[in-house]
Formats: sequence, C-alpha cells, structure tokens
Amino acid sequence: MNQAKRIADAYHAATVKGPWYGPALDELLARVTPELAITQPTPGGHSISTLLQHLLLWNERTRNTSQSHPMPRWEPEKEWAEPLIPWNELLARWKQSRELLEEKLRNFPAGDFAKQVPGRDYPYETLLEGTVQHTIYHSGQIAMVLSMVRSRAQ
Repeated sequence: MNQAKRIADAYHAATVKGPWYGPALDELLARVTPELAITQPTPGGHSISTLLQHLLLWNERTRNTSQSHPMPRWEPEKEWAEPLIPWNELLARWKQSRELLEEKLRNFPAGDFAKQVPGRDYPYETLLEGTVQHTIYHSGQIAMVLSMVRSRAQ
C-alpha cells in the first residue's frame, strides 16, 4: 500500500467509519443536537461546536497549503475565540472539507512527502500524518464532551 493511500485510509476511518478504538467522528456528530453542540462541558471548556470548528480550520489550512500559500502561524488565542458557525452550517462545511482533504490525501504525490511544508520546519509527511492524529485527538475530546453534556441534559 502506498503512503498516500495509507494516510487517506486512516483519515477516512477516523472521520467516517472503521477506527479500531471506537466511533468515528461522523458517528459521534450524528448524536449531537444543535443545543448540545454549543453547550460547554465546564466553565470555559470547549464545546463540541468549538472543537469541530477548530478541526475545520486545520483541515482547510492543511488542504490549502502550497508553495504559493504557506501554512499560517498558529495563534491559539485568536483561533479559539472565533465566533461560532451555526451548527447545521458547520456540519455541512465539515463534511465538504473532510471529503476534499481526503481526496487531497489520496492523490498526494509520493515525491512530495519529504518536501518541507511552506511556513513550517517539517515535511509534508509529518503534516499529513499529524492531521490524522490531530483529528483523532479532538474526536476523543468531542466524545468526552458529548458524554458530559448528555448526562447533564438528562
């Protein structure tokens, strides 16, 4: 199996169906109502909507990074403070972004994995594999927040 297919398959499993560790992100999101999406699990904690919006931002950054469009600097104070996108719009944008990123991953040129990511000091291999890990990490957070806010709502 080539590297692009392996990374794309791992991303698909994490986001759509088939991870070994539990539900995929889309399976979790199917359980979320608009009200649960914006509920903070703790004072100052990230809501499901905030976490998904963060994943959307990084999907788009990863997908759009190129020689002419370097990866922007990470500014957590600014990024976590962005106004929330309405839940149904966020879900639609996530789905489209997820599909486009998976397509980019599947078709990523083998010779480009070792090239440095513009704006970073690491290669595309690190960025693309890290994107899968980042998605899994925040999916776990979403699962925990969902459990917390659902138990409070009952």
